Formats: sequence, C-alpha cells, structure tokens
Amino acid sequence: MTDAAPAPAPSPLDHWPPRWEPAAVVFDCDGVLVDTEGRWVEAQTAYLREHEVELHDDVRRRITGGSAEVVLAVLAEAVGRTPEQVAHDLRQRHGTSVDHELVPLPGVVDLIALISERKPVAVASNSPRELLDLKLERLGLAPMIDASVAIEDVARPKPAPDMYAHAAQLLGAAPADTLGFEDSETGARAAVDAGLQLIAVPSIPGQHPAAPRTLESLADPQLHDWVRTWTVTR
Repeated sequence: MTDAAPAPAPSPLDHWPPRWEPAAVVFDCDGVLVDTEGRWVEAQTAYLREHEVELHDDVRRRITGGSAEVVLAVLAEAVGRTPEQVAHDLRQRHGTSVDHELVPLPGVVDLIALISERKPVAVASNSPRELLDLKLERLGLAPMIDASVAIEDVARPKPAPDMYAHAAQLLGAAPADTLGFEDSETGARAAVDAGLQLIAVPSIPGQHPAAPRTLESLADPQLHDWVRTWTVTR
C-alpha cells in the first residue's frame, strides 16, 4: 500500500472570486495571449505525420509549452534527423510563429488593460527575445507590459521556475504575492514551483495544467469583475 499524495497547499485562489489581490501579474505568451502554441503543436503533428511517426501522449504532454530546443530534439529523435534539419523543415513548411496574423485570444486585451491600470504586468515566455518582443508589439500589448522575460534572460527555461521568479523580481513583488496565467503543464509547473499563485487557462487539447484555479477563458466575467476590485498600487 502506497502513501496518499499530499494535499495541495491552500491558495487564496481556492475561493472564487478570491478575497485576495496580487501585487503583480505575470502572463505566459503562447497559448495564453495568442494561439501560436496551438499552431506550433499542429505544425509538429503534421510534420510527424509526413514521416509516419506518432509521439506517445505522455511525450507530447511533456514537450508542449517547452522550449524550441527541447521540442526539436524530441522531433529529431523521432524522425531520425538532426534538430537543425527539423528546424529547417518546419520553417520551410509552416513558417515561424509570427509568419501568420496574430490575434489576441478572447478577453486578453481588456483583461491586461484592466490589470495594467492597477498592478505591474510582465510576460514570461520560452520564446527568443526577438520573437517575444515582436509578438507583444503586433498584438498591441507592448505599451501595457512593464517587463518581459525571454528564454535568453534565464539560465533554465520552463519547466524550471527561473523565468517566473525573475519576472516577479523585475516587478518588485514576492512570488507568493504574484498572480500567474498559464496554459500548459510545462508552464504551470514552472509558475507553481516559483511560488506564484496560478490560474490555468488551457488552450490545447490534452493539456491539464495543475493550478489552484482553472478557467476556460481570459474573457471570464468573474475574473474581470475581480480585477476591478483591486486597489491601484502602481
């Protein structure tokens, strides 16, 4: 007989809407602000299908939300090519995440506008700096973002906690006083391990990020109503 898993630590998000407000807020980018993560997963699936290869569901879940380096290494092993060859193939067939029209996911612009009036906001993404800056600019979000953390800015990308810990530090907030938003299991693990309070907004089928609170969309009316109650501290 095995011991039962320990119960998750209490979170202010256990009550909804919470009787708590954060000192700062950190968003993931791909899959939370814009549906680039979904397109990236579709591109991977199409590429594997071309090579008549399938990834085990556990492997797919593990790499979703991970860095491009990790994903390319797994795909390369699966199809018998080098990561560099796979990267070239994917660029030729599907372009990059900014080669398509970028449209914010539902609720994103209004929510970030509400939050940025009250609290400092950051974005933490496994994207390279050049791509992250371009995405935020093209989404029209850059003027509302106080700080951003790209993959070059930390020693270890998600699922390590470095990115979220650094984002909270840039905003001058303790991790426990910082609210995060994530869509993937990889990103959720990073945020929770960094000590953030986390709301998961899954956008890719098969992903079940562990978080104290899960919402279907950033357009959730109770979420927006809760943000409107926050005090202005910036």
